[in-house]
Amino acid sequence: MFKNYLITAWRNIIKNGIFSLINISGLALGLMSCILIMLFVREETGFDKWLTDSDRIVRMHSAYYNPDNPPFLTVRSAGNMMEAVRDYAKNEVEDGVRLIRFGASVRKDDSALAEQVTFVDGSFFNIFDLSFVHGSKESSFKKPNDLVITEETAIKYFGKTDVIGEVMTVCCVGPEPSTVAVSGVIENLPDASHLDLDMIVYIDPVIVENNSGLNTWTSVNVYTYFKMRPGISLEQFQQRLTYWIDNESPFVQMFEENFGELAADAKISDNMRHKLMYLEDLHLRAREDAGNMGDLSPMGDKTLIITFSIVAALILLIACINFMNLSTARVSHRAREVAMRKVLGASRGQVAVQFLGEAIVIVLISLILALALVELLLPLYNQALGRQLELSLFSDLKLVFALLGLGLLIGLGAGSYPAIFLSGFQPGHLLRSSKGAESKTSSSLRLILVVVQFATSITLVVCTAVIYAQTQYAQSVDVGYVSEDKLVLNIRGAGDNRQRLRHELLKLPEISSVVYSSESPTQDNENNNQFTLLDGEHVVGENPQVLLNYHDMGYGFFEAYKVKPLAGRLFSEDFGSDEIKQDSDGQNGQLSASVILNESALRKFGFTSPQQAIGKTLESGNYKGQALTIIGIVPDIYFRSIKFGVRPTAYTMNTNRLRVASLTFSTNNVAALMEKVESIWKQTVPMQPIELQFLDEMMKAQYAEESIQLKMFSVFSLLAIVIACLGLYGLASFTTERRTREIGIRKVMGASVKDIVALLIWQFSKPVIIANLIAWPISIYAMLIWLESFSYRIDILWLGPICLVVGGSLLLVAWATVGGNAAKVARANPIKALRQE
Repeated sequence: MFKNYLITAWRNIIKNGIFSLINISGLALGLMSCILIMLFVREETGFDKWLTDSDRIVRMHSAYYNPDNPPFLTVRSAGNMMEAVRDYAKNEVEDGVRLIRFGASVRKDDSALAEQVTFVDGSFFNIFDLSFVHGSKESSFKKPNDLVITEETAIKYFGKTDVIGEVMTVCCVGPEPSTVAVSGVIENLPDASHLDLDMIVYIDPVIVENNSGLNTWTSVNVYTYFKMRPGISLEQFQQRLTYWIDNESPFVQMFEENFGELAADAKISDNMRHKLMYLEDLHLRAREDAGNMGDLSPMGDKTLIITFSIVAALILLIACINFMNLSTARVSHRAREVAMRKVLGASRGQVAVQFLGEAIVIVLISLILALALVELLLPLYNQALGRQLELSLFSDLKLVFALLGLGLLIGLGAGSYPAIFLSGFQPGHLLRSSKGAESKTSSSLRLILVVVQFATSITLVVCTAVIYAQTQYAQSVDVGYVSEDKLVLNIRGAGDNRQRLRHELLKLPEISSVVYSSESPTQDNENNNQFTLLDGEHVVGENPQVLLNYHDMGYGFFEAYKVKPLAGRLFSEDFGSDEIKQDSDGQNGQLSASVILNESALRKFGFTSPQQAIGKTLESGNYKGQALTIIGIVPDIYFRSIKFGVRPTAYTMNTNRLRVASLTFSTNNVAALMEKVESIWKQTVPMQPIELQFLDEMMKAQYAEESIQLKMFSVFSLLAIVIACLGLYGLASFTTERRTREIGIRKVMGASVKDIVALLIWQFSKPVIIANLIAWPISIYAMLIWLESFSYRIDILWLGPICLVVGGSLLLVAWATVGGNAAKVARANPIKALRQE
């Protein structure tokens, strides 16, 4: 019997070639889309689960809340927090570790490369049980400056992995370069890890003690992890941590010294929160706490994963609808077959099994074709996503069983209605009747399914169009400065050679200016401090103390970026008091300097006009006792993505903090210019690798996530339309075939080809129009939610025209799909149609 089912299924696939091709190709495209998205989702949801005891490792995030400012969020914490919390919560915590990232120059022999070096406490391998290729965690990480590297790094620098004892020089975390010996080599970390670690150094406690950015309770510069004891939940640890913050931590005394006693109903944690998050959740959920400072590696997006999982399900639904529609549409051609089977003794169950079997065979053929398409397209898919996804069928049995289960589920789901519908025919009625088995219920169901198909496709296309519009808007918005023809050069390693470097670069005829700053646009490191408005020694104003973001700018920065003051002046060498001068130990060397505010900061202090603020004095928490005179007001400029908006900002000039050079150039041969810049760098800073980027590319990189979303939505929306149109074409072919005699009679009665085509097109236009009316409100609602993540976004009134354009375009596509087939039938000789039985 099973053999008979297979033979019958194969014969029907061959006999109904056009419908089988549409079914198989539609399902194959749907399965291909589903598999590609599934590979992406599987990697995104599997981050760090491979680590031993990953369910017991948590990280501490920090958040500071100020009533007059947006919350300051970061996945980092203060340097002193780890030891204090570990020692306090001994019942909940086994151990803790700090990770400190430094962009450093790593020297080996005569070469120097830029690397991200991670300095950690000696407890690192107690928390993260990584596999050693050479050495072990007991022998390789015992003392300060022990260096553990990955296999990839070992091969990169030494050409082999057994490199214990080899020496490298790291510059410059302390005052001088550090020479460190490789003490261990670990396996390369999987791509599915937020721990982007190539070089791990046991940090010298002396560096922590002498570094004000690490030996601190307030500056958040380290990543702090804890390993909880077995049986302890995150909620228990969180309660313990919050109690300590509010009652026994140094923050209580610090608050009282600065602000007096807390109100009876107030808590420290109302303004200063420390949140714990499971290691396994970091990749997809750390974004909630990250603010604008980022993580050790690019963060995932839980919403994006959910969105594309839904997209995969919808595309697969469209493909399944095609199968159901075409199967029920072909009922009249198989009704007598079903009747004969029943007359010869077949039960309803046997007939249903036969049709389910045919559905499963078609799905399995489609699955094989889909897997071939995935293998073919995976390199392009990885390139678009910047990933290294793999389809490893022979080594990943879970994936194989998942795909087979998915195929079986689709076969049963898509074939269930046709099987139940066809197996329910009464043989006596069918054998006596010359009419087909088509019923009003079946016809109505197909209409509903076509509406669902196109409503889904329209929704996807509208979402794609809105994402494209927002991405274009974000990249074209006036950021307040000129970003064209700018190169950004990292001068952190230039040290005392900065002025010589600038002098040599300005000798190049292609370069018109070289200006220094603490950060370039797009490099906002969330530097914040309290600024107090003073009148002599007295605090004045309605809002005397304001939390401001701050940047340090060198002479000519604003001029190079063509930022003009609204009032006052910019930093100038003609005035001797603009620069903040500090002694070598970081102490204030003079009592006055200058500051420039943006418009948002101006409003924070309560000034009603830019001119009103000129000449007023501020004091910064960074420079106690030093008067900062407001010399100018500049427009708000976007130092970061418009997703985060503009913050109240103060611009000062502390030359100790100038780490970036902006080069303005004018040449068409940019490649030659970059070679010249690199040559000057090597002559001036010979043992430091050059880090040179185009500012335009850095600005585009801010919207990399939206670009990936746009690419994925575009491709999968197109596939959804193709699949839906395949189904529409199949239904149109079947409909015109069933109405051949009617069309012949209409032509004999005088109907033109145009009239007949219009009749058939109108029949299929109705479900597409209904689909538009359903899809538009769903699309608009979804996109309004998505646009809320942007501080600045396209006008929501554009959503209406976008829906109209998309709906009209898909209606034209539907007309083209149906019209070609209808015109072919309408042009046929009516005599042949009237002779047809």
